[in-house]
Amino acid sequence: MDVTRTVYGVYYPETRAVVDALWSERHHDWYERNYEKRQDDMHRPLLARWRTWASDAGVNLGSGYGFEYPTAGANEAIHALLALHAARGHRRIHVFAGEYEGYGHLATALGLEVVTHAREASPAALRSASPGDQFWISQPSAIDGNLWRDFDAFRGWLARDAPSVDLIVDVTYIGATASMPRIDLEPAPVAAIVWSLSKPFGVYYHRVGGLLSRREVPTLSGHHWFKNLFSVHLGERLLAAHAACELPTRYAAKRSEVIATCIAQKTLPASVVPSDVIMLAHAGPKPTGFEDYDRADGSRFCISPALDRMINT
Repeated sequence: MDVTRTVYGVYYPETRAVVDALWSERHHDWYERNYEKRQDDMHRPLLARWRTWASDAGVNLGSGYGFEYPTAGANEAIHALLALHAARGHRRIHVFAGEYEGYGHLATALGLEVVTHAREASPAALRSASPGDQFWISQPSAIDGNLWRDFDAFRGWLARDAPSVDLIVDVTYIGATASMPRIDLEPAPVAAIVWSLSKPFGVYYHRVGGLLSRREVPTLSGHHWFKNLFSVHLGERLLAAHAACELPTRYAAKRSEVIATCIAQKTLPASVVPSDVIMLAHAGPKPTGFEDYDRADGSRFCISPALDRMINT
């Protein structure tokens, strides 16, 4: 297996080194004397470090996100926001065709309607969004693995013509691109930001992530008690050791070699091109013989299996 439809990460040698070092240090002291509340603030260095790391990568967060929570990757944050949306009586969310499937799966399970739009749709076509709705988007985009260049224009349209619709931005691919993103998340209507280190460092099952929100998310208020201490320390170490674009830049040549090899072996179509996100490639229009990889108006391929073998052998 060289290519998959589902997106998987790469567990880099650099990730392994940080994990090994942390395990070898045997930090039992993190877990002891919990009655002294020593653990209550252990997540704060991770959250502060991620803000700096993302800012250095070109993400403008501003100062409007007064509520921050450590979460078990992005999934827990997504679930918390959607559950709160449903609990407060809202009925719908909006996504673009081909977006990360998790938004729709979780929303549907919570009884929410999921309205899907073509990403190329004009503002007029998006006016089905009603006050109180949420629009969920990933940037860089899970649709094709690229930085979406029209994001600012889309955010501006929502702010101008649909100011009562919250924009939730998932930036889990930050740190997985060799090119420096320029993403402005300070202006309205961005209401919350979801992030994770699963994609940039391959730490899916270490579950390292967080949520920044302009408003309190009550179901996460107790996370200063319930967080995974190894995960928050691991996340802080990874962010301190490696700048946001460092690993994708380091392995860009190997990614090119992987794509060329897969094209030669016909596990990728000849029309495929690398995405901004290192473990993804895309092609459009949809190539014949690769229908399983169709996504919106093109095809998206995850090359993590082949890339992992090349990097780690």
